[in-house]
Amino acid sequence: MVKLLRAIDLINASLSRFSSIFMVLLVLTLTYEVGMRYLFKSPTLWSYDMSYMLTSLFMVLSLGHVLQRGEHVRVDLLSHYLPPRWAATVEALLYLVLLFPFLYVLLSPMPGHVLNSWRIGERYTAGTWLPPIYPFKTWVMVGMFLLALQSLAQFLRVLILALRGEEV
Repeated sequence: MVKLLRAIDLINASLSRFSSIFMVLLVLTLTYEVGMRYLFKSPTLWSYDMSYMLTSLFMVLSLGHVLQRGEHVRVDLLSHYLPPRWAATVEALLYLVLLFPFLYVLLSPMPGHVLNSWRIGERYTAGTWLPPIYPFKTWVMVGMFLLALQSLAQFLRVLILALRGEEV
């Protein structure tokens, strides 16, 4: 099981590092847009759509790694003062009561929506560029699935700590 947990960590860490490329592309895209808009008075039609797509791609592919590193925003009102095994028990219960139901509600309809989006060739209609939206929906689903995998790995870690007092 330790190898499986490490493999999940490695997948999420690797994708998070890879996704940093999209931040560089975002900066280049926005720099180009600002130059075109203010220097040449010729704004682009695609910059807005590209900026939210690149940002979301970076964010959703980094969610699992951020969870693995414990860097999500947390409110440690109680667990900070508890012994490690009790804090792990509280965290395991919160995974079961809050995070896993949320992930289920979020992830369960996604495959159907994504497949339908690919089937009909769905496009984003709020902007002027009208880019295809199905790749966007696909990477959001993949990122959320990887977050769910990392959540399961973290849950197993705190469960083992709570039950055995051992860190994995």
